[in-house]
Amino acid sequence: MVWVETPTNPTMKVLDIRAMATVARVRDLIFVVDNTFLGPYCQRPLKLGATISFNSVSKYINGHSDVIMGAIALNDRSLYDRLLYMQNAL
Repeated sequence: MVWVETPTNPTMKVLDIRAMATVARVRDLIFVVDNTFLGPYCQRPLKLGATISFNSVSKYINGHSDVIMGAIALNDRSLYDRLLYMQNAL
């Protein structure tokens, strides 16, 4: 698994998601992008080749600090089925 955050915290460096997705795919790795800072409106990692896009919904989407939430989006049905199984099995 390759896990990146872009833009990075705290330096706000932007990573080339498409290039990193290509490297991960060649090595048959799951590529996760923490998309918390830009959110799904400004950056769409799945369209750039990420396997999973992660968002901390508490920060920018919810707008309040009174709720703790997170969301993942993925474009691989078999991986979704595996994650769903593990979520329900634990």
